[in-house]
Amino acid sequence: PVHAIWHALSEIRMNLDKLNSWLTLAANIGVLIGLIFLIFELDQSNRIAKYTAENARRTQFLEMNAVRIENPEIIAKLMTPSPELDKTEWVQSIYTARQQTNTWIDAENAVLNGLLSDNTYDEVLTDIDVVLSEMPGLIPAFEYILRAYKVDETSNLQTMRYLAKSVELSKKNLSNELQQPGQKDD
Repeated sequence: PVHAIWHALSEIRMNLDKLNSWLTLAANIGVLIGLIFLIFELDQSNRIAKYTAENARRTQFLEMNAVRIENPEIIAKLMTPSPELDKTEWVQSIYTARQQTNTWIDAENAVLNGLLSDNTYDEVLTDIDVVLSEMPGLIPAFEYILRAYKVDETSNLQTMRYLAKSVELSKKNLSNELQQPGQKDD
């Protein structure tokens, strides 16, 4: 009888070990499925965050354009080289340049934090050149901001380094155009 009890207990223990193995396998498969689900959820969250950041950047530009439409006189002046600005217009030009600069810096920070794509950031650098080309009257305001924040080629932010170089290049190009009137490309 002792031997039969011992044999029965051994079988029960083997059956429990098999059951335990199956339960462990099922738990591991459940964890694996949970991790796969988590990875898909994180990817979706990242895509939503990037879209939100892209949308916010575009909204900033729309708002700036709306402000420009509401103040066409100052914008018209800033679209000419060396405009004559009164004190109020000078302040408006500084804040227009500051608003634009902050938008560009914000985009760089979003790229550094993985919220905007490198392609979008390339668009930002192109926008710097376009703004300086379309509104050469803003060049003195950008120079003022760059001096005030002591920005040069050693600045930590690529946006500010690019802006400083672009301002200098725009001034040089504008100076050349003013020295050679009538030779402008259409």
